[in-house]
Amino acid sequence: MKHWIQALALAAMASIAVAQEHQPFEQQFSGFEPDADVEQPLGGPLSLLGERLFHDTRLSGTGGTACASCHEPNYAFADQRQVSQSDGGQLGRRNAPSLINAGLLPALMWDGRFRSLEQQAFSPFARGEMGIDIFEAERRLNSDPEYLHLFRVALNSRPSANGMAIALAAYQRTLISGESRFDRLIRNSEADTVTALELDGFLLFEGKAGCSNCHLTRAPLNHRASGPRLFTDLGFHNLGIGFAAGRFADPGRYGVTGVQSDLGAFRTPSLRNVAVTAPYMHDGSLATLEDVIDFYDAGGRPNPFQSPLIRPLYLDDYERAALVAFLRTLTDQQFEHLASEDSGSTYSGDQTGGRN
Repeated sequence: MKHWIQALALAAMASIAVAQEHQPFEQQFSGFEPDADVEQPLGGPLSLLGERLFHDTRLSGTGGTACASCHEPNYAFADQRQVSQSDGGQLGRRNAPSLINAGLLPALMWDGRFRSLEQQAFSPFARGEMGIDIFEAERRLNSDPEYLHLFRVALNSRPSANGMAIALAAYQRTLISGESRFDRLIRNSEADTVTALELDGFLLFEGKAGCSNCHLTRAPLNHRASGPRLFTDLGFHNLGIGFAAGRFADPGRYGVTGVQSDLGAFRTPSLRNVAVTAPYMHDGSLATLEDVIDFYDAGGRPNPFQSPLIRPLYLDDYERAALVAFLRTLTDQQFEHLASEDSGSTYSGDQTGGRN
Protein backbone atom coordinates (compact mmCIF):
# COMPACT_ATOMS: atom_id res chain seq x y z
CA MET A 1 0.00 0.00 0.00
CA LYS A 2 2.81 2.40 0.87
CA HIS A 3 4.36 1.67 -2.52
CA TRP A 4 1.17 2.69 -4.30
CA ILE A 5 0.69 5.84 -2.21
CA GLN A 6 4.18 6.94 -3.20
CA ALA A 7 3.25 6.33 -6.84
CA LEU A 8 0.16 8.52 -6.47
CA ALA A 9 2.22 11.31 -4.95
CA LEU A 10 4.79 11.13 -7.75
CA ALA A 11 2.01 11.32 -10.32
CA ALA A 12 0.59 14.45 -8.75
CA MET A 13 4.00 16.14 -8.64
CA ALA A 14 4.65 15.28 -12.27
CA SER A 15 1.40 16.73 -13.66
CA ILE A 16 2.68 20.28 -14.20
CA ALA A 17 5.90 19.09 -15.83
CA VAL A 18 4.08 16.75 -18.19
CA ALA A 19 1.60 19.44 -19.19
CA GLN A 20 4.43 21.87 -19.92
CA GLU A 21 6.24 19.25 -21.99
CA HIS A 22 3.28 18.63 -24.29
CA GLN A 23 1.57 22.02 -24.39
CA PRO A 24 3.62 23.85 -27.06
CA PHE A 25 3.42 20.92 -29.47
CA GLU A 26 -0.31 20.43 -28.91
CA GLN A 27 -1.06 24.12 -29.34
CA GLN A 28 0.89 24.22 -32.58
CA PHE A 29 -1.05 21.48 -34.34
CA SER A 30 -4.31 20.83 -32.50
CA GLY A 31 -6.24 23.41 -34.52
CA PHE A 32 -5.47 22.06 -37.98
CA GLU A 33 -8.41 20.54 -39.81
CA PRO A 34 -8.75 19.54 -43.47
CA ASP A 35 -10.58 21.85 -45.87
CA ALA A 36 -13.87 20.37 -47.01
CA ASP A 37 -13.36 21.55 -50.59
CA VAL A 38 -10.23 19.41 -51.10
CA GLU A 39 -11.94 16.11 -50.37
CA GLN A 40 -11.58 13.72 -53.29
CA PRO A 41 -12.62 10.15 -54.04
CA LEU A 42 -10.38 7.44 -52.59
CA GLY A 43 -7.77 6.49 -55.14
CA GLY A 44 -7.87 9.89 -56.91
CA PRO A 45 -4.94 12.27 -57.59
CA LEU A 46 -4.84 13.45 -53.98
CA SER A 47 -4.40 10.01 -52.42
CA LEU A 48 -1.92 9.05 -55.16
CA LEU A 49 0.13 12.12 -54.24
CA GLY A 50 -0.12 11.09 -50.60
CA GLU A 51 1.14 7.61 -51.44
CA ARG A 52 4.14 9.11 -53.20
CA LEU A 53 4.93 11.30 -50.19
CA PHE A 54 4.43 8.37 -47.80
CA HIS A 55 7.21 6.39 -49.50
CA ASP A 56 9.61 9.23 -50.34
CA THR A 57 12.85 8.98 -48.34
CA ARG A 58 14.03 12.34 -49.70
CA LEU A 59 11.79 13.98 -47.10
CA SER A 60 14.29 13.08 -44.37
CA GLY A 61 17.64 14.38 -43.21
CA THR A 62 19.69 11.35 -44.25
CA GLY A 63 17.60 10.46 -47.27
CA GLY A 64 16.92 7.04 -45.79
CA THR A 65 13.66 7.46 -43.87
CA ALA A 66 10.05 7.69 -45.01
CA CYS A 67 6.67 7.24 -43.37
CA ALA A 68 6.81 3.67 -44.68
CA SER A 69 9.99 3.04 -42.66
CA CYS A 70 7.93 2.78 -39.47
CA HIS A 71 4.64 1.80 -41.10
CA GLU A 72 5.66 -1.05 -43.38
CA PRO A 73 3.06 -1.85 -46.05
CA ASN A 74 4.08 -5.52 -46.08
CA TYR A 75 3.24 -5.82 -42.37
CA ALA A 76 -0.15 -4.14 -42.28
CA PHE A 77 1.52 -0.72 -42.06
CA ALA A 78 2.99 -1.46 -38.61
CA ASP A 79 6.58 -1.58 -37.33
CA GLN A 80 8.31 -4.90 -36.67
CA ARG A 81 10.79 -3.22 -34.35
CA GLN A 82 10.03 -2.96 -30.65
CA VAL A 83 10.08 0.83 -30.81
CA SER A 84 10.41 3.18 -33.72
CA GLN A 85 13.71 4.70 -34.74
CA SER A 86 14.22 8.26 -35.95
CA ASP A 87 16.10 9.27 -39.07
CA GLY A 88 19.14 9.98 -36.91
CA GLY A 89 19.04 6.55 -35.28
CA GLN A 90 17.52 7.58 -31.96
CA LEU A 91 15.12 5.06 -30.46
CA GLY A 92 11.67 6.23 -29.46
CA ARG A 93 9.70 4.89 -26.52
CA ARG A 94 6.70 3.53 -28.43
CA ASN A 95 5.96 0.98 -31.08
CA ALA A 96 4.41 2.36 -34.28
CA PRO A 97 0.87 0.94 -34.55
CA SER A 98 -0.76 -0.20 -37.78
CA LEU A 99 -2.32 2.47 -39.98
CA ILE A 100 -4.98 0.11 -41.29
CA ASN A 101 -8.42 1.72 -40.72
CA ALA A 102 -6.73 4.67 -38.98
CA GLY A 103 -8.95 7.01 -40.96
CA LEU A 104 -11.95 5.59 -39.09
CA LEU A 105 -10.59 6.46 -35.64
CA PRO A 106 -11.62 9.63 -33.74
CA ALA A 107 -8.28 9.85 -31.89
CA LEU A 108 -4.81 8.88 -33.07
CA MET A 109 -1.50 7.88 -31.50
CA TRP A 110 -1.28 5.68 -28.41
CA ASP A 111 -2.19 8.66 -26.22
CA GLY A 112 -4.91 10.04 -28.52
CA ARG A 113 -3.28 13.44 -28.91
CA PHE A 114 -4.47 14.02 -32.49
CA ARG A 115 -8.04 14.24 -33.75
CA SER A 116 -7.27 13.73 -37.42
CA LEU A 117 -4.73 12.26 -39.81
CA GLU A 118 -4.07 15.79 -41.04
CA GLN A 119 -2.94 16.87 -37.58
CA GLN A 120 -0.79 13.79 -37.15
CA ALA A 121 1.06 14.33 -40.45
CA PHE A 122 3.09 17.19 -38.96
CA SER A 123 4.24 15.20 -35.94
CA PRO A 124 7.23 13.26 -37.40
CA PHE A 125 8.72 16.52 -38.67
CA ALA A 126 8.00 18.51 -35.49
CA ARG A 127 9.45 15.85 -33.20
CA GLY A 128 12.66 15.32 -35.16
CA GLU A 129 11.78 11.85 -36.40
CA MET A 130 12.38 12.79 -40.04
CA GLY A 131 15.60 14.72 -39.40
CA ILE A 132 14.22 17.87 -41.06
CA ASP A 133 11.36 20.20 -40.20
CA ILE A 134 8.18 20.58 -42.23
CA PHE A 135 9.41 23.79 -43.86
CA GLU A 136 12.54 22.09 -45.22
CA ALA A 137 10.31 19.32 -46.55
CA GLU A 138 8.16 21.96 -48.23
CA ARG A 139 11.25 23.59 -49.76
CA ARG A 140 12.45 20.27 -51.18
CA LEU A 141 9.08 19.57 -52.75
CA ASN A 142 9.03 22.99 -54.39
CA SER A 143 12.40 22.30 -56.00
CA ASP A 144 11.13 19.11 -57.63
CA PRO A 145 9.36 19.61 -61.01
CA GLU A 146 7.42 16.36 -60.65
CA TYR A 147 5.99 17.35 -57.27
CA LEU A 148 5.11 20.79 -58.64
CA HIS A 149 3.01 19.00 -61.26
CA LEU A 150 1.46 16.49 -58.83
CA PHE A 151 0.41 19.19 -56.36
CA ARG A 152 -1.04 21.27 -59.18
CA VAL A 153 -3.13 18.31 -60.39
CA ALA A 154 -4.27 17.25 -56.91
CA LEU A 155 -4.71 20.58 -55.13
CA ASN A 156 -4.28 23.28 -57.77
CA SER A 157 -1.48 24.80 -55.72
CA ARG A 158 2.24 24.67 -55.14
CA PRO A 159 3.60 22.18 -52.59
CA SER A 160 2.93 23.31 -49.03
CA ALA A 161 2.97 21.90 -45.51
CA ASN A 162 -0.82 21.87 -45.37
CA GLY A 163 -1.00 20.27 -48.79
CA MET A 164 1.37 17.53 -47.63
CA ALA A 165 -0.81 16.83 -44.61
CA ILE A 166 -3.98 16.71 -46.68
CA ALA A 167 -2.45 14.36 -49.26
CA LEU A 168 -0.89 12.02 -46.69
CA ALA A 169 -4.21 11.82 -44.86
CA ALA A 170 -6.07 11.10 -48.10
CA TYR A 171 -3.75 8.20 -48.85
CA GLN A 172 -4.03 6.74 -45.34
CA ARG A 173 -7.83 6.80 -45.63
CA THR A 174 -7.51 4.30 -48.49
CA LEU A 175 -5.94 1.76 -46.09
CA ILE A 176 -9.10 -0.16 -45.25
CA SER A 177 -9.25 -3.71 -43.94
CA GLY A 178 -12.43 -5.70 -43.48
CA GLU A 179 -12.06 -8.92 -45.42
CA SER A 180 -10.84 -11.60 -43.05
CA ARG A 181 -12.03 -15.14 -42.43
CA PHE A 182 -13.93 -13.85 -39.39
CA ASP A 183 -15.73 -11.31 -41.58
CA ARG A 184 -16.72 -14.02 -44.02
CA LEU A 185 -18.04 -16.10 -41.13
CA ILE A 186 -20.16 -13.24 -39.75
CA ARG A 187 -21.31 -11.84 -43.09
CA ASN A 188 -22.03 -15.04 -44.99
CA SER A 189 -22.36 -17.59 -42.18
CA GLU A 190 -19.56 -19.57 -43.81
CA ALA A 191 -18.92 -21.95 -40.92
CA ASP A 192 -16.23 -23.81 -42.86
CA THR A 193 -14.02 -20.69 -42.84
CA VAL A 194 -13.03 -21.31 -39.21
CA THR A 195 -11.99 -24.37 -37.24
CA ALA A 196 -13.58 -25.58 -34.03
CA LEU A 197 -10.56 -24.27 -32.11
CA GLU A 198 -10.97 -20.82 -33.65
CA LEU A 199 -14.69 -20.78 -32.95
CA ASP A 200 -14.06 -21.74 -29.32
CA GLY A 201 -11.58 -18.87 -29.22
CA PHE A 202 -14.27 -16.46 -30.38
CA LEU A 203 -16.64 -17.70 -27.67
CA LEU A 204 -13.91 -17.17 -25.07
CA PHE A 205 -13.18 -13.73 -26.53
CA GLU A 206 -16.81 -12.77 -26.04
CA GLY A 207 -17.28 -14.66 -22.78
CA LYS A 208 -14.88 -15.90 -20.11
CA ALA A 209 -11.81 -13.94 -21.26
CA GLY A 210 -13.78 -10.68 -21.59
CA CYS A 211 -11.65 -9.43 -24.49
CA SER A 212 -14.68 -7.89 -26.18
CA ASN A 213 -15.20 -5.52 -23.24
CA CYS A 214 -12.59 -3.32 -24.90
CA HIS A 215 -12.06 -4.94 -28.30
CA LEU A 216 -15.65 -4.68 -29.40
CA THR A 217 -16.94 -6.99 -32.11
CA ARG A 218 -19.62 -4.39 -32.92
CA ALA A 219 -19.46 -0.66 -33.59
CA PRO A 220 -18.99 1.48 -30.43
CA LEU A 221 -22.04 3.54 -29.47
CA ASN A 222 -20.14 6.78 -30.18
CA HIS A 223 -18.98 5.67 -33.63
CA ARG A 224 -20.60 5.12 -37.00
CA ALA A 225 -22.07 1.67 -37.44
CA SER A 226 -21.08 1.35 -41.10
CA GLY A 227 -17.66 0.13 -42.20
CA PRO A 228 -15.56 -2.76 -40.94
CA ARG A 229 -15.61 -3.87 -37.33
CA LEU A 230 -12.66 -2.18 -35.64
CA PHE A 231 -12.33 -4.42 -32.57
CA THR A 232 -11.81 -1.44 -30.28
CA ASP A 233 -13.95 0.62 -27.92
CA LEU A 234 -11.98 3.71 -29.00
CA GLY A 235 -11.10 4.27 -25.35
CA PHE A 236 -7.98 4.37 -23.19
CA HIS A 237 -7.15 1.79 -20.54
CA ASN A 238 -4.41 1.12 -18.01
CA LEU A 239 -3.22 -2.49 -18.21
CA GLY A 240 -0.08 -1.98 -16.18
CA ILE A 241 2.33 -2.18 -19.11
CA GLY A 242 5.45 -0.20 -18.28
CA PHE A 243 4.73 0.04 -14.54
CA ALA A 244 7.80 -0.72 -12.40
CA ALA A 245 9.26 0.52 -9.14
CA GLY A 246 6.11 2.53 -8.39
CA ARG A 247 6.05 4.55 -11.61
CA PHE A 248 5.27 4.43 -15.32
CA ALA A 249 8.07 4.84 -17.86
CA ASP A 250 5.50 6.47 -20.15
CA PRO A 251 2.57 8.51 -18.76
CA GLY A 252 0.30 7.60 -21.69
CA ARG A 253 -3.00 9.46 -21.96
CA TYR A 254 -2.14 11.41 -18.82
CA GLY A 255 0.53 13.26 -20.80
CA VAL A 256 -2.24 14.77 -22.92
CA THR A 257 -5.04 15.32 -20.42
CA GLY A 258 -3.21 15.84 -17.13
CA VAL A 259 -6.00 13.81 -15.50
CA GLN A 260 -4.48 11.60 -12.83
CA SER A 261 -6.71 8.61 -13.57
CA ASP A 262 -5.33 8.60 -17.13
CA LEU A 263 -1.83 7.77 -15.91
CA GLY A 264 -0.57 4.68 -17.72
CA ALA A 265 -3.65 4.48 -19.96
CA PHE A 266 -3.24 3.90 -23.69
CA ARG A 267 -5.58 3.67 -26.64
CA THR A 268 -7.26 0.34 -27.25
CA PRO A 269 -5.76 -0.73 -30.58
CA SER A 270 -7.73 -2.44 -33.32
CA LEU A 271 -7.14 -6.17 -33.58
CA ARG A 272 -7.37 -6.16 -37.36
CA ASN A 273 -4.38 -8.08 -38.76
CA VAL A 274 -3.02 -8.49 -35.24
CA ALA A 275 -1.25 -11.73 -36.21
CA VAL A 276 1.11 -9.79 -38.51
CA THR A 277 1.71 -6.65 -36.45
CA ALA A 278 3.97 -7.94 -33.66
CA PRO A 279 5.39 -6.81 -31.30
CA TYR A 280 2.50 -5.73 -29.13
CA MET A 281 1.53 -3.03 -26.61
CA HIS A 282 2.53 0.62 -26.78
CA ASP A 283 6.14 -0.17 -25.91
CA GLY A 284 6.44 -3.31 -28.02
CA SER A 285 7.28 -5.28 -24.89
CA LEU A 286 5.26 -8.39 -25.75
CA ALA A 287 6.73 -10.30 -28.68
CA THR A 288 4.00 -12.78 -29.56
CA LEU A 289 0.26 -13.28 -29.31
CA GLU A 290 0.95 -16.03 -26.81
CA ASP A 291 2.78 -13.49 -24.65
CA VAL A 292 -0.21 -11.16 -24.85
CA ILE A 293 -2.65 -13.87 -23.77
CA ASP A 294 -0.35 -14.86 -20.89
CA PHE A 295 -0.17 -11.21 -19.77
CA TYR A 296 -3.95 -10.86 -19.65
CA ASP A 297 -4.35 -14.30 -18.10
CA ALA A 298 -2.16 -13.18 -15.21
CA GLY A 299 -4.32 -10.08 -14.66
CA GLY A 300 -1.97 -7.57 -16.23
CA ARG A 301 0.37 -5.64 -13.96
CA PRO A 302 -1.38 -4.23 -10.86
CA ASN A 303 -0.95 -0.52 -10.20
CA PRO A 304 -3.01 2.28 -8.61
CA PHE A 305 -4.90 3.15 -11.80
CA GLN A 306 -5.27 -0.23 -13.45
CA SER A 307 -8.54 -0.72 -15.32
CA PRO A 308 -11.11 -2.68 -13.28
CA LEU A 309 -11.74 -4.73 -16.42
CA ILE A 310 -8.32 -6.36 -16.04
CA ARG A 311 -8.38 -9.44 -13.81
CA PRO A 312 -6.82 -12.92 -13.73
CA LEU A 313 -8.56 -15.20 -16.23
CA TYR A 314 -7.39 -18.66 -15.10
CA LEU A 315 -7.21 -20.02 -18.65
CA ASP A 316 -6.03 -23.53 -19.40
CA ASP A 317 -3.75 -24.50 -22.30
CA TYR A 318 -6.63 -25.18 -24.67
CA GLU A 319 -8.29 -21.84 -23.93
CA ARG A 320 -5.08 -19.88 -24.44
CA ALA A 321 -4.47 -21.66 -27.75
CA ALA A 322 -8.07 -21.08 -28.83
CA LEU A 323 -7.83 -17.34 -28.23
CA VAL A 324 -4.63 -17.11 -30.29
CA ALA A 325 -6.25 -19.16 -33.04
CA PHE A 326 -9.26 -16.82 -33.13
CA LEU A 327 -7.06 -13.73 -33.29
CA ARG A 328 -5.42 -15.18 -36.40
CA THR A 329 -8.79 -15.25 -38.15
CA LEU A 330 -8.79 -11.42 -38.10
CA THR A 331 -6.05 -11.27 -40.74
CA ASP A 332 -7.13 -9.64 -43.99
CA GLN A 333 -6.78 -11.66 -47.19
CA GLN A 334 -3.96 -9.44 -48.44
CA PHE A 335 -1.84 -10.32 -45.38
CA GLU A 336 -2.76 -13.97 -44.87
CA HIS A 337 0.51 -15.18 -46.38
CA LEU A 338 2.37 -13.36 -43.60
CA ALA A 339 0.21 -14.90 -40.88
CA SER A 340 0.75 -18.36 -42.36
CA GLU A 341 4.52 -17.98 -41.97
CA ASP A 342 4.00 -18.11 -38.22
CA SER A 343 0.66 -19.84 -38.11
CA GLY A 344 -0.79 -22.42 -35.81
CA SER A 345 -0.89 -22.47 -32.05
CA THR A 346 1.18 -24.01 -29.33
CA TYR A 347 -1.71 -26.33 -28.42
CA SER A 348 -0.82 -29.88 -29.39
CA GLY A 349 -4.20 -31.47 -28.77
CA ASP A 350 -7.10 -32.05 -31.14
CA GLN A 351 -7.99 -28.81 -32.98
CA THR A 352 -10.74 -30.19 -35.17
CA GLY A 353 -13.39 -31.49 -32.85
CA GLY A 354 -13.77 -28.60 -30.48
CA ARG A 355 -13.84 -28.80 -26.72
CA ASN A 356 -15.80 -31.51 -24.98
